[in-house]
Amino acid sequence: MKLIYYSAIFSIFTCLSLTACDQHASDSTSSPPTEQAVSVAPSSTPVPTEKSDVSGTAKPEAIIPQAPETGIPKEENIVSDPKKPDKVSSLKPIYNVGKDCVAITIDDGPTKNTKDLLKMLKEQNVHVTFFFLGQNAAAYPESVTQAVYEGNEVGYHSDTHPQMSKMTYSDQEKEFESGLAKLKKWDTQPVTLFRPPYGAYNNDTKLITEEHQMSMVLWNEDPKDWSSKDPKKIADNVLSQVKSGSIIVLHDHPSTIAALPAIIKGIKSKGFKLVMLSKH
Repeated sequence: MKLIYYSAIFSIFTCLSLTACDQHASDSTSSPPTEQAVSVAPSSTPVPTEKSDVSGTAKPEAIIPQAPETGIPKEENIVSDPKKPDKVSSLKPIYNVGKDCVAITIDDGPTKNTKDLLKMLKEQNVHVTFFFLGQNAAAYPESVTQAVYEGNEVGYHSDTHPQMSKMTYSDQEKEFESGLAKLKKWDTQPVTLFRPPYGAYNNDTKLITEEHQMSMVLWNEDPKDWSSKDPKKIADNVLSQVKSGSIIVLHDHPSTIAALPAIIKGIKSKGFKLVMLSKH
């Protein structure tokens, strides 16, 4: 009898042990261990904006010229400089484009308004020639690359917009090279056009332009867009002067941007073709 009793007890214990093992195995199969959450730090590479470049450093402030380009430019006398090359430049500045053609040029950018201007030009399916300042290209690099990407032409307009004809050869050279390096950082196309600030140039300015294998571009139509905030008046001033071969000097002020659709329509209605300077 005792043998039967102990056998029964042993059988019950064995069954309970096997049941517990099966339950543990089932739990291990259906519920894997929970992983610890891993915290991922955000990327340290900043998104380029109009105020910071990819290195995260602040961009310089844009230059606002003390006065706009005005009048029709002409060559001035040189400033004495012992390091000046003893050479007379053969460079001939460009004042006009071809027959029945008109070129719209925009000076002193890029600025905070340039993106609005580019949007309007794209809507009008028109391309222009920009003359950008090196300092402003560094402040608004996205506008430089966008202008080029959308098929516009980018020329150079100095670094800080000084009156170069009042500077020595050495100082002109430093000004020219410093700004050009800034512009080329963001312009993937060769920069072949230079417009001196205020249209002020002399033999030294021409020599430096030649040394950089660039053409000097001036203008023959100055509607003084900077003097008015009335888009209609600006458009009327442009269209009253425009003629075959006109190179028009404008700026990307809000009032000028608002006037440009009427200017573009008016130029085309006169039978003129809008061109970029290097394409005429």
